Amino acid sequence: MIDNEMFAKTAIIFILMKFVCSDNGNSIIQLPNGKILGREAVTFDKKSYYAFEKIPYATPPLGSLRFKAPQSAQNWDGILNTTHMDVTCMQVTKNLSKESEDCLYLNVYTPQLPHNDNVSFPVMLYIHGGAFMHESSMDSAPDLFLNNDIIFVSINYRLGPFGFLSTQDEVIPGNNGLKDQLLAIRWTHDNIIYFGGDPGRIIISGESAGSASVAYQLLNPHSQDLFQGAILESGSCLSPWSYQRNSRNIAFATAAILNSTFETNNDSQALLEFLQNVDAQELDAAAQKYLNKVSTPWDYDVSQGCVWAPVIEPKNPDAFLTKKMYGLVKAGNIAKVPILMGFNSEESLYFNKDPDTFKSSMETWDKNLDIIVPNDMQITDQEQRVKVGQAIREIYTGGQPFADNLGAGIRYSSDTSFTRPIRKHAEFASSFTQIFFYQFSYDGILGNINVHYDGAENVGHTEIIKYLFCSGSKCDISENPENDQITRNRLIKLWTDFAKYLNPTPEPSQLLQNITWPSISTDHGDFPYLDINEKLEIKKFPKEETFAKWIELYNDLDYKDFDTY
Repeated sequence: MIDNEMFAKTAIIFILMKFVCSDNGNSIIQLPNGKILGREAVTFDKKSYYAFEKIPYATPPLGSLRFKAPQSAQNWDGILNTTHMDVTCMQVTKNLSKESEDCLYLNVYTPQLPHNDNVSFPVMLYIHGGAFMHESSMDSAPDLFLNNDIIFVSINYRLGPFGFLSTQDEVIPGNNGLKDQLLAIRWTHDNIIYFGGDPGRIIISGESAGSASVAYQLLNPHSQDLFQGAILESGSCLSPWSYQRNSRNIAFATAAILNSTFETNNDSQALLEFLQNVDAQELDAAAQKYLNKVSTPWDYDVSQGCVWAPVIEPKNPDAFLTKKMYGLVKAGNIAKVPILMGFNSEESLYFNKDPDTFKSSMETWDKNLDIIVPNDMQITDQEQRVKVGQAIREIYTGGQPFADNLGAGIRYSSDTSFTRPIRKHAEFASSFTQIFFYQFSYDGILGNINVHYDGAENVGHTEIIKYLFCSGSKCDISENPENDQITRNRLIKLWTDFAKYLNPTPEPSQLLQNITWPSISTDHGDFPYLDINEKLEIKKFPKEETFAKWIELYNDLDYKDFDTY
């Protein structure tokens, strides 16, 4: 008797053979929206693959569609050239020639097309980071994943005010960047079979703001069944920087830079109509001016929330998120898929590379200890904020000035922006699904952050992605130390095995020292994690010394209805 599922897959592949053709290194695929032309390429390791870049997954969000939830892509006639990605979404902190408001495109890279073979590859969809303000899909090269027979999808989504401006009402509810991501995930689920992918084996992944975005996607009830696993690198929806505080004030203050009447005009509809008719470059520049106006040297560790980031929306037909993240994760209102997640050993090194500037910030903290108190603690009384600030400094310096112990300042900054919320997210989620947790501790040349503070660890924000992404000759690290090469190979194997099996160590591997990476077991009060250094080692309770003391501070608060943590 023929297995029904196998029969269905065979029939689908037979049908797809009609929709794929190749000629002179190029390939044409028939999608539901129309035909696309891709190109054939080769990785540094001589593995051939097919690239389809700048595929539209949404209608361009222009004119009256600005600040609106994305709409599905329109059909097109003829053959659409998708051989080159040449556009980024508007960048608040950069001024690139390739910036455009018409930017909702994605890239698909596949090891093989379903010509005459029954191929069905696992899929990794990657959401880029960049503080919800910059970067693009072009920053994530796929070669190392293709070498391991993974289809790699990278996406653009609206950034800055275009993606995250909110008036906190139904006029501009916000979260359009997250809604873009969700539409791209749905597009991938519905179309990946035409590229040889398995819609039942999609992993969504991201780093930094991309990781926080993945965490937000896990909270959305409309994402159920669109993906089967997730990878979160250095970010969570509980990270304080992943939430936009005072979004209504930010929206009107940004508009006031362009039109002073909005200093007093509090009409959301008037703001929408005005900003929908402003040139995109002018709006982008106004967002940059607002960012410069409110930014201060001592909060560059993004500990209190990014200017442009997700919000909790009022209820509306297109709402992405209407309840606080902390309560949702704690209650298990998440997509219950296996998750691989973690952080680098000292994330805030990336933000504080100059010791003199950092010491100046520490001096400011020492004089104003209320600054270091997370806003998600909801402490409004100034005297109490100072008291809690003293308690926080006590954790790291024993009460001595941060300026006399810069390593302690770095540890505080890493913990409050990254370590604490990410670990708390893992603890909550592990009651409902499998969590494989890591700390990336390998301090290699490839990471390229050459700064150290006594008393702090060594691997800063973004370093892990230097080992995961490369293209062409940039993948050649044969001149690097052997441990750089081994670490990269280990990370790629762990990540791609998770994509294939929803388990990063499905069987013994000499490359991985034959370790078995255990998931967190909250039933036994245990928190094992994989420490990724020159050697791989299973340890327990990452950053426990400071984490436990932070938990005591939070538990002592009368306030329990947190948003971030």
